[in-house]
Amino acid sequence: MAGRITAQNQIRINDAIFTTSGKVREFLASQPPGKLTLGDYSDASNPYASEYSIDDLRGGIGVNILDPRTDLDRAWYATTQLRYKGRIVLPRLAVQTDEGPGGDVDVLYEFKNEVYATFGTSVRVYSNTSDSWGDEVRALPNDATDAAKGILYPSGTATETLVIASGADVEYATASDTWARNTTDIKYVVFWHELLWGIDNAGQLYYTDDLSSDWSVDAKLQLPAGYISGLVVARGADQEFHIYASTKTGLFIHDSVNQRFIETDMSEQPYHSNGGVGTGKWRGNIYYPAGNAIYEFQPGASTTVQTVGPDRDHGLPQTRRGKIVKLLSSHNDLLAVLDATTQDGLSSVGTRVSRGIGNHHGVTLGARQGFGLIMGWDRQGWEVKWQSDAVDKPIIAASVNNAYNQNRLWWLSNQRVYYMVLPQDVVNPLEVPTTKYGTQGTLETPWTDMGASNQSKLALSLLLETINPTSSETVKVEYATNYTESYTTIVTQTSTGESETTFPIGGSNPIGLAFRSIKFRVTLARGTVATNTPQMVKLTLVWRQRNKELYGVEADIRLGDESSTHARKQLSDLKAAMLNDQLVEVTYRNDDSEEQNYYMEVINYHAVTETGDNHEGAVRVTLVEPRQTKTR
Repeated sequence: MAGRITAQNQIRINDAIFTTSGKVREFLASQPPGKLTLGDYSDASNPYASEYSIDDLRGGIGVNILDPRTDLDRAWYATTQLRYKGRIVLPRLAVQTDEGPGGDVDVLYEFKNEVYATFGTSVRVYSNTSDSWGDEVRALPNDATDAAKGILYPSGTATETLVIASGADVEYATASDTWARNTTDIKYVVFWHELLWGIDNAGQLYYTDDLSSDWSVDAKLQLPAGYISGLVVARGADQEFHIYASTKTGLFIHDSVNQRFIETDMSEQPYHSNGGVGTGKWRGNIYYPAGNAIYEFQPGASTTVQTVGPDRDHGLPQTRRGKIVKLLSSHNDLLAVLDATTQDGLSSVGTRVSRGIGNHHGVTLGARQGFGLIMGWDRQGWEVKWQSDAVDKPIIAASVNNAYNQNRLWWLSNQRVYYMVLPQDVVNPLEVPTTKYGTQGTLETPWTDMGASNQSKLALSLLLETINPTSSETVKVEYATNYTESYTTIVTQTSTGESETTFPIGGSNPIGLAFRSIKFRVTLARGTVATNTPQMVKLTLVWRQRNKELYGVEADIRLGDESSTHARKQLSDLKAAMLNDQLVEVTYRNDDSEEQNYYMEVINYHAVTETGDNHEGAVRVTLVEPRQTKTR
């Protein structure tokens, strides 16, 4: 401090001491913030309280820290359904089928309106009426690596054929009880142009119209052995259908005229050990996975490539990050089957894990780390369809089909096969009274600081609007603050309508809860009736932004107590303070403590002085803190 104030009616501004006319007037310079509404507007008219509303999360999961300008329709993670505005409901029911003979299932495929599964080397058929996997219909010499269904024309006769490849031979059936074997080394298979096409581990492509005879040799993929990840049929730039080979370094298109593979705009990808595994097609485009990432490849005159996977934005929670093992097409979604039970960088303990439907690489990985997931993408956002109930249950095979005359998603997890009924059109499940739901679902909102990270906020109350909760179908809301994942229950709602809970929770007085950032966790649960679900319509936090304490002072300064020359110097000092490029130090209390000093800016200067050489007069000066300069 340059000097202390020792006398009454003095103020020091920028190292100059001035005499005041009367007392210094102190005021609070902080301006009360205006009302802020994040999300949909409500009917509330309180100008002093702001609102943060959650009722539309169609943007899907994947945002951990909210940007209120772009992310108001996003969640961090959820196992509830998010596709309908004003309706957060339970996930669809996953039905666990009867236990099979044991072992991982490498292939799930529909054939003749039934679902076939390969439990290790044992081919079984599911009975929809008895919920059983029955007896073995075929014993494979090796674990399956791929499967396909299509029409072949041996001897000119159209024959629907199921083909199961194993990397050493091909098993095929033309009826559920009629099987045969072709001993050609084929790893991946696909039907195209009324022919069956197959490729081996070294990248050699073959084709045939009759599995009882030999294959014809076609193109050779010029990559190291083991790089091939699968085959898929999709349109090329000429709008005709072609065979694509997915590899660990991208996509290659088959040139049938010249019997060769040609590079695409997706053929120079960085090597990925899981690149291309489970490549799928949806709504005319090819989707190529690499770990958690998914590349959308849109062939045409001007090919486009973009990333659309759940790894964008903030990605997935740590225990949900893994490797996509299959991409599937459904009416409403691109479905991604993700195994997070094994992750990169783990020590090898000799655990053999299947990498997808028919994609056995014999990889050794570390201990189980995360959950198995099935997610859906509708071009607007990602939604979790199903999550395993423990971190040690991998998800491997999956299929979407219309077996048993019902559109279902089938998958294997922890050596058990599940299925989920899927809608065949874009429909709100609440409009279908027969829709069945899972027993529980959880929604985690992003962390939010309300767009003011350096400001303290005050939570006043929480409004929760629900439909159809009961004592059995409940909606529970919890909160956490300041980036600490420690949750406190706010309310568990059991009746339809809107409730309001004031903060602090459990307190007798509604004095509010101070926070800098906040998030919510909503848990939906049902009782024994599978067609019941509670619905969360809207969640609204009523809050108040608390600005930092900023002071201002106003003082009337007398000029010329000693002489006109002194008055001229005082006036010059005041103008220098007003024009200073930096904050000026201000002391206006008779106190020895350094904490009584403030750093302020002159915002108003009004002088009344004599004319000519006489500078005596008075100046009214106003100064404020633009930022907090001392601890209060």
